[in-house]
Amino acid sequence: MSALLAKVDIAALKQRYPLARVVEAAGVELRGRGRVRQGICPFHEETQGSFTVYANTRRWYCFGCGLGGDVLDFIQRADGVGLPEAIRRLEASPEAPATPDLRPQPAGASPLAPAPVRDPALLTAALRCYRRQLELSRAAPSYLAGRGIGPEAARRLGLGYASGRGLREWLRQAGFDDARILRSGLVRDGRERFRGMIVVPDLVAGAAHWLAGRAIWPELTPRFQALPGSKPVLGLKQLPAPAPWIVLAEGLFDWLLLTAWGLPACGALGTQGMDKLASALQGQPRVFLAFDADEAGGAAANELRNLLGSHRSATVMLPEGVADVAELGAQRDGRALFLDLLGQAARAAR
Repeated sequence: MSALLAKVDIAALKQRYPLARVVEAAGVELRGRGRVRQGICPFHEETQGSFTVYANTRRWYCFGCGLGGDVLDFIQRADGVGLPEAIRRLEASPEAPATPDLRPQPAGASPLAPAPVRDPALLTAALRCYRRQLELSRAAPSYLAGRGIGPEAARRLGLGYASGRGLREWLRQAGFDDARILRSGLVRDGRERFRGMIVVPDLVAGAAHWLAGRAIWPELTPRFQALPGSKPVLGLKQLPAPAPWIVLAEGLFDWLLLTAWGLPACGALGTQGMDKLASALQGQPRVFLAFDADEAGGAAANELRNLLGSHRSATVMLPEGVADVAELGAQRDGRALFLDLLGQAARAAR
């Protein structure tokens, strides 16, 4: 046991720091004000808000991915650190009590921080680095090809790959100082947030305004990472205007696949709740909802249809046994199958 663990009363530490505040400081927006609060899980792709914080027990649990624990478990998983470092970060966080912690901090240690500052110029420069690393990688293009996304589609979508090395120096060479790099949320304690991940940008007029990542290696956790804060509707601002209809997908790779197929699509990653998602889609004449074929996906589609109106929306029903659009895409003639399902949804909504 480390000297730090021997000195710290971990049970008392957990009592002193409100879990909900730590979670919100990490960029998770929690709904409700009672003993049970919910938000979008930061550890996997979802839109339903399965991440649940319990005030009475000071624990969290995600009904989507099955992860859970206490405040220290959350910090360890969110930041990819061990227990001693999680303790240091918790005690140094902005949510700390007034009593100062006089123990020396290791070089490079940083407290829990509020959501990073959105910096399109820096994110766009970082994306150029990620695109270059995608070109140099063998594994990342192979992973994308296995998900139905070829080189041309990857270029069109602005995809990149984070090898985990070289980003900070790239950004320094581009004229960004270390303080600005750290504020972006891309690098922390010398480690890159998206290491080992396909990097997906939200592009506005060619500039990256937000980034998310999906791990290509099975041993990497969490599988999904994103810059903290409210998540955009991916691709919405890239759609041709006006589009007579669009497809709204659930998750990164469902959206990427639909876009690679040449369809006018956007992706919901748990924006700020269905009300705000519906508001973002108000300018779209017709919206086809291609959500996951499970109970949660069906409930989310029904809720969104009620908000949009049945005259403006329709649900794409996936075949029995197919979990999502990405799984459909793995089948032979997946694009043709989806277009047929899209036609069925349009006819059923008349």
